[in-house]
Amino acid sequence: MEKLKIPNVSAAQLSELLYNRQTFLLNKFFLQDLKAASITQWEEITCVGFNPEKSKLEAIVSIKLASGYSGGLCSNGSKEYVRFFVDFKDGNGFQDMGYSSFKVADISEAPAGPQHPLKYMTHLFIDDEKYRKFLTCSTAVIPTVRAVLSWNVIPSTDPNVTPHYGNVKDVDIQLKRRRRFIWGDLFQALDVKIKPDFLAHININEEIHIPQPPNPPLETFYAAYKRAKVPDHRTFYSTVAPLITNAKKFKTLSSYNLFEVQKLKVDVKAITDFILKPISQADVTFEELMCVGLSTPLDTLGAVIKLKKNSGFSGDLCHNGSQEHVAFWADWNNNGIFDQYLGTASITVHDIDNIPADGLYYNVDLPINLTNRIRTCAQPNVIRVRAVLSWSSLPSTTDPNDLNTWGNRVDAVVQIRPSQAAHVEAELTHVGGVDRDLIHPLTFLVNSDTTNPTSHNNRPYGGWVSFHGIINRAGFNGIIKYKIEYKKYGAADSTYASVSTAETFQMIDFAPDPNVEFSDPQSPADGWFIYKENPAIGLYNQTHYLAGWSTGGLTDGNYTIRFTHTDALGNEQVADLFSVVINNVHMSISTTANVSVDLTKTLDLVIDGGDCHCYDKTATNHTVSGHLRAIHPYFALWSLDLQPSSHTHGTVPTPSSRYYDALPNAGDVGNLADNTDDGDENAPWSVDVSAMDNCGYTVSLAARSRVIRDSSTVFPWYGIKAVGFSVTDKCPNT
Repeated sequence: MEKLKIPNVSAAQLSELLYNRQTFLLNKFFLQDLKAASITQWEEITCVGFNPEKSKLEAIVSIKLASGYSGGLCSNGSKEYVRFFVDFKDGNGFQDMGYSSFKVADISEAPAGPQHPLKYMTHLFIDDEKYRKFLTCSTAVIPTVRAVLSWNVIPSTDPNVTPHYGNVKDVDIQLKRRRRFIWGDLFQALDVKIKPDFLAHININEEIHIPQPPNPPLETFYAAYKRAKVPDHRTFYSTVAPLITNAKKFKTLSSYNLFEVQKLKVDVKAITDFILKPISQADVTFEELMCVGLSTPLDTLGAVIKLKKNSGFSGDLCHNGSQEHVAFWADWNNNGIFDQYLGTASITVHDIDNIPADGLYYNVDLPINLTNRIRTCAQPNVIRVRAVLSWSSLPSTTDPNDLNTWGNRVDAVVQIRPSQAAHVEAELTHVGGVDRDLIHPLTFLVNSDTTNPTSHNNRPYGGWVSFHGIINRAGFNGIIKYKIEYKKYGAADSTYASVSTAETFQMIDFAPDPNVEFSDPQSPADGWFIYKENPAIGLYNQTHYLAGWSTGGLTDGNYTIRFTHTDALGNEQVADLFSVVINNVHMSISTTANVSVDLTKTLDLVIDGGDCHCYDKTATNHTVSGHLRAIHPYFALWSLDLQPSSHTHGTVPTPSSRYYDALPNAGDVGNLADNTDDGDENAPWSVDVSAMDNCGYTVSLAARSRVIRDSSTVFPWYGIKAVGFSVTDKCPNT
């Protein structure tokens, strides 16, 4: 291990830090004795952002040191995990969205030069559709995102748990405005019980598209911006700048012309002089580029942008707004000269009245061509990149130092993915939303652990399984095809079937200026899709999505996956061969009031002898006793919830929860050494009502399984089954 260097840390402190880092890996039992510390000497989330158009969360993680990551690039190294939570401000608090991960390794500081911190980007797509709202044009749905970074341990599903190595970062984001509504939603919002006669013919399930209203009169728009103290050179930048011969380019131009502007007695000459004056540092009053990093497995750069003002973005959410553009550059030989322009990514932004005090955080990403930059793992490839932000006008494609009127630039050091051999033709990077290398070659489960597993271990797949990956063309510009197939484990190869025969790929073409995003639908009957990504001509698959596999109709069990592609000669090459476990079992909930658990169902909760009884503070009647049933082949946890909590004075059921491979109320610790744990068939529980107010109460049971369902790492939820009882000083007839 390379000798560690941590600024402002004594030799004794360094020795203790290193000892704790090494022993952290020895035994999971050790984790129970470690207090939450949020140690960030090795790794830290520096930025989090959201892309409303793509529903994509991104985090930029800074890897700060040369060692302490469990081995070099040629070893397994270790994992950095980022779990994302979102508080949609709907009263449910932070909701778990799942996690993403990436590999880190010891990378030497030699030779001297820019090596650390290394900036990695990781991402997660979320489903935010149901949280979008049809609000006023100037009001957005603004959730809070919490990203939790944890080294080598998957972060807890509890948003309030602090990781030992890593940190927590909260930011506010903006959801895409709802552009369609359903009549039924409108009736519900207005509490319409019976449709009026004149609306009787309306289909309540019909979607209504909301047209974009016309732009407000220039006088109205200008007056609003003056009240918001937006400077004239910002307000009319996209009107004046295109008319000046200073090589500024725009994707879209202002809808207001110069003649209309002059009628408002705006000082156009002053705006012109401001735009033409030399810029040493662009203005970051309205927006600022905060971080840049590389998604190493997917050859994709990402950047996080912070918007700071509620006005100055050329229109509200009902109108076109404006765009933030980020140009990316590479310094391949680390000499301080960013000699190659890689491309520009853009995002649309708007005036939003309810912007939080700390602003809103967005992200953009750009797939890049690293085909000729791949080295073996024995030669870590670390380079510098630069991101240049420009509002409204496009950044320069010829000068990495050029700044337009608004924006800034940020440099970072990133690590390019290594090849696993002298030459890799193709690889699957992610299966079902998790890293391909997390699938165990013997158990076929994700995050396999046969000794002391937690709920994050030994996970099968279910529902829809996505496949993402990259095929390296190695200079070949002809047609490449690929197929992903499955068969029952152990079956003959002749039984292989395609996981899919119809897909739509989201592509981006950088050959035109500006670039063009488009959809590429393909429906090959034989399952051989054409791999159209070709960095040599600027054509990319935006998400590196290859195919999806719907497993709902399959028999549960083990399946083998084969990833095959054609080479430059048209020969078929098997790039990956592995097996997974499929489980589509759902928990069945007993819907009847029972006096004992229903053994025909897998989820049930009872009060012994029946519920809806009275309990009191007397010595013989102060305990509610019951049993619960929560079983699943891939059980994760069950939990009991006593409500209303405002009257319980801290009383909770005993036990209140149990996790896979753990004792009740022990937490997610893996202390039973039972990797076959499938839950509880008939477990006792109780509530002591002595300290509770006189009131009616419910106890509710919910459970989760470990199945990675529909390519989401969020544990599938089942419930609730509830029972009720009352509490008083002394029950009648007792």
